[in-house]
Amino acid sequence: MKVITTFALIVFLFSFSNSQTVSELFNSRDYQELVKFEKKANKLSPEELYMVGFAFFQLENDNKAIELYDMAMKKGLDDGLVHFHKGLSLFYLEKYNDAMEEVEIALSKEPTNQEFMNQKGVIYKYQGKNDKALEVFEQAIELPNTYGEPFFWVAYCYHEKQEFEKALGLYYVALENVPPENSYYKATLKSIGQLEYTFTKDYLKSAKAYTQAIEIDNENYELYYKLMKSYNAAKEYAKADSVFKVVQIAFENGKLPKEDMELKTVAVAQFEWNGHTATIWKSLVEPKEMLDISYKVFVLNKEGDKIERRFVVEKTIQLEKDGAKHLLCEQDRKTGTHITYPYGWSVDNIPLDDLQKAVIWVLEGKMNAAASSNFGR
Repeated sequence: MKVITTFALIVFLFSFSNSQTVSELFNSRDYQELVKFEKKANKLSPEELYMVGFAFFQLENDNKAIELYDMAMKKGLDDGLVHFHKGLSLFYLEKYNDAMEEVEIALSKEPTNQEFMNQKGVIYKYQGKNDKALEVFEQAIELPNTYGEPFFWVAYCYHEKQEFEKALGLYYVALENVPPENSYYKATLKSIGQLEYTFTKDYLKSAKAYTQAIEIDNENYELYYKLMKSYNAAKEYAKADSVFKVVQIAFENGKLPKEDMELKTVAVAQFEWNGHTATIWKSLVEPKEMLDISYKVFVLNKEGDKIERRFVVEKTIQLEKDGAKHLLCEQDRKTGTHITYPYGWSVDNIPLDDLQKAVIWVLEGKMNAAASSNFGR
């Protein structure tokens, strides 16, 4: 009898230890170790099977995740969460109809779950059913706010409908309701920055939004570029220059996106002229030799899909103490002609409003070329 009791105790302790191990790995998010329990799937409880399935989901193996979720449900686990996560895996496998079925089951079990309702809207969105998606997202924001994300999606839907004023107001509502740890909090800030820049033209509010986004993701250098544009548009040139220095240091340390590392220039400002958009790019490498380029200005056609004019600022020989160190030039994209204009700067940090003025003078025919040469196309 003693032997049997001891054996039973050992089995119990092993079972308890095994259960604790799965739970501990799940709670510590050690998914690589957790998926190893798949080999013991027939010995796991329904809850443990769900945990292992969730680990596969986190490791982006959705087919395996679904397999484990189904095993958990077959063993009796039939709550909203397992159906929801099965729906998520089906969603990432782009099986949208099957995903919707699982999410609907999850909602039937937990009708006030905001995250479940949000996912229903997301599935409609990916199916291209935008009106249905908006309807569901608007239902979701009326539920107890435990998730927050649908507030972003409601604003985003109106943004897509080009109802910019309404969308902007809703993005600010989203900012109060989406948790900062949710990735859509940063997306909300980016959207506010964009609309304040392009729609309201309140460049300081745009800059504020991008600054907050950078605080969350300080290695996303696209945000720094947008922040520079906002500061320059607000004529806060010193602040824009300080941001440029941060970007320049990142360039020197090889941290910028690959394309920007290769181009060695970044967009720092933008202006409109006669229905055309012009973008000012600044070199990340200090010009040292004659003809080195410090700025480029690309003037797009009215459709915004082609470059019509390409201006550059080139280093030249400074003949007098206060003479020009940099000259405004143009590179004709069709003929290869290099054009020099009678306009220059004696300082290295060229005032962007002055550069913009000089380019507009050329575009309006108020300033003619001083010299030109052709180096071939």
